[in-house]
Amino acid sequence: MTTTLDPTTTASADGVEIAYRRRPGPGTVPLVLVHGTSAHAGWWEHLLPALPDRFAVVSMDLAGHGDSGRRAVYELDTWSADVLAVVRQAFDGPAVLVGHSVGGLVVAGAAVLDPAAVAATVLVDSIVVDGNPAQAPEWRPPRASRIFADLDEVAARFRLTPPQPEADPGVLRAIAEGSVRAVLGGYTWKVDPLIFGAVGKPGMCTRLPALPGPVAVVRGELSVLVPPSAGADLAALIGRPVPQFDVPSAHHHLMIDHPVELAAALREALAVVSPPPRS
Repeated sequence: MTTTLDPTTTASADGVEIAYRRRPGPGTVPLVLVHGTSAHAGWWEHLLPALPDRFAVVSMDLAGHGDSGRRAVYELDTWSADVLAVVRQAFDGPAVLVGHSVGGLVVAGAAVLDPAAVAATVLVDSIVVDGNPAQAPEWRPPRASRIFADLDEVAARFRLTPPQPEADPGVLRAIAEGSVRAVLGGYTWKVDPLIFGAVGKPGMCTRLPALPGPVAVVRGELSVLVPPSAGADLAALIGRPVPQFDVPSAHHHLMIDHPVELAAALREALAVVSPPPRS
C-alpha cells in the first residue's frame, strides 16, 4: 500500500529548515504525522491511503532526522516547535497531531506550548509516565561515518530499536532506504547522532499533565515500552477520560509489523478526537 506524496516543502523553526510533505487529495481537516526517535516521515507513507479522505495529511521530519536541518543540541521542546512551525506554514488553522513513540511526547508538547494551533492529539505507543532510564532498552545511535556500498547493504544493516519481529519486509526495506542519503562511495544515515541526547532520560513526560484538548492513545498489544494502562495513566495525569485503542499482536513499531491494523486503529482514534461534522 503506497501513495505518491507532493514534493518536499520546508518550514523554518528558529532558522532550521523542517521538511514536510503533503498527501494529495481534497481533505480539509489538517492532520500532521510525527515520527519517533531516529525515524523519518517515510515511516507513515504506506498508511496514508488508509486515512480518512477528509484529512489534509502532512508527514514531517523533525530536526536532525530525514531531510530536515540539524541543530547543535536537541530537546523535546525544540522538536515541538518544529511541529508548530509546520502547522503554521501548511495550514490556516489548528491541526490534529499524531505522534509515534517519542513523537507522541513531541506532539503533546506542541499542544501545551500553543493550544490554539492544536485541535487534538493521538499518541501512538508513547510512554506517558517517566520510567527508570536504567531499565529502558539501550538506544544505539548509528555511526554517522559508516558508508554502505549499496541499498542492499543498507537494508541488511537496518535495525529496529527496540528489536521486534518484522512482519512486512517490504515496508521495512522502504523505510530503511528512506533512512539514508547518497554520499561519495555509497550511502550513509540521514539521522544526526546527537538527537539521542534528547531521549532516554528523566523528565520526558513533564509536559503531559498540562495537555489540552481531545486526546487518544493507540498502543501495540505486545509493546515492551508502553504498558496496557497507558490510557488510564494519562487520564489520571490530565484529569479526564482518554480512550485507548490497542492493536492486537502488534509491537512498538506498529506501522511495520501491523500496518493495516494500525491504520484501522488510527481511523477509530481520529473519529473520537476529531469527529466529522454533522450533515
